[in-house]
Amino acid sequence: MEKAICKQLEIKILIYLKKYLLFILSILISFTSISQSVVNHKDSELISLLKGKDKLIDLVLDNQDKYHLQINFTKVDANKNEITLHDYSLNKDKHYFHPASLIKLPIAITSLELFSKFEEDYGIDLNTFVHSETCSCDFNTDKYVNNKMRPNLDILLREMLIMSNNDAYNFFFNFSGPTYFNRRMKELSLNNIILRNRFYAGCTYQGANEHGGLYFQKDNSSNKYKIGCIKDSLKTIEQSLYLNYPNSRSSNVVSLYSIHRLMIQLFYPQSFNPDFKLFLSSKNLDFLKTTLSSYPNSLPNYQNIPSHFHKYLMPSAFLNKQNNNIKIYSKNGNAGGYISDVMFLNDEEHHVKYFLSVSMLNYKQKSYYKRRVIYTTPGIDVFRKISNVLYEYAKKQSH
Repeated sequence: MEKAICKQLEIKILIYLKKYLLFILSILISFTSISQSVVNHKDSELISLLKGKDKLIDLVLDNQDKYHLQINFTKVDANKNEITLHDYSLNKDKHYFHPASLIKLPIAITSLELFSKFEEDYGIDLNTFVHSETCSCDFNTDKYVNNKMRPNLDILLREMLIMSNNDAYNFFFNFSGPTYFNRRMKELSLNNIILRNRFYAGCTYQGANEHGGLYFQKDNSSNKYKIGCIKDSLKTIEQSLYLNYPNSRSSNVVSLYSIHRLMIQLFYPQSFNPDFKLFLSSKNLDFLKTTLSSYPNSLPNYQNIPSHFHKYLMPSAFLNKQNNNIKIYSKNGNAGGYISDVMFLNDEEHHVKYFLSVSMLNYKQKSYYKRRVIYTTPGIDVFRKISNVLYEYAKKQSH
């Protein structure tokens, strides 16, 4: 009897010590954590970094309103105890632009947030079989998902982010839904990233009022974990940008500076907002980062597509080079005459880290790649040149 009591007491003491040590460890971490700060620079400082370096860049800088040009550039200075983000912007959120596939970055985040909870509750993972059963009108997405040999979130997320597949985006619209998405953007102080519509898949705008209609099924199990049909509401959206543009009130909206900040906060969470927190497991956050930095040849059916496909801000000097020390995390958009891209470049060899986002309107069309027959110029050309100039500047500053 006494031995049993002693054993119970010993267990209680061990539990208490474990909790106490964890508490002390959390305090130590809070005191030793690296501080993150932001230094804001003037528009004129960014212009001075770019002006006179290239004729095409000068052409666009001299006609900023014509091209609806917007640029955000954040250089990272890091040492053992402090990270300083030098933040530059030109025409910050001045011009409306069609966000197109830029919306796929935040919807990947909200989908992975929801999945992190399902993963914990149901014991599923990114490779668990998934089946799509539309709630309203999204039959093309059903075909895209269900005709795959083994559909799962791993391949669908990678096709959406790497190849910018619109059917994959529609699947994650059904998975996440506008209500949860818009609430999370508001909680993250990113109110002007707004989800309203699928990309056309047999669905009208009215079809966006309902999402869901899919289930997971583990191997060797007859149990299905189903997400039923869920009604959505767009009534609580607090949009403050682009209100004079009709399309911005009925379609998806992305503030370029907001998505620039979102990309930064994936890597430096407390840089702008000390309360910023994603409901992602560390494993799923790592998966997201790895996917954003991956190239088409990482997917089975896209081996022959060039690495710069959809990476509009890859510096022009890197186009024909493969360097494992350089990671380019990015997501682009291309629709309605506008092109855009948001990127984090990390060159470990030369200690160069910077975030860059650019959007612009174009007037001419030019062949880009056979799977995307046209793109507008000087867009992608000038995107790469801008990134190249800023890479060289950041590289010089790091020495």
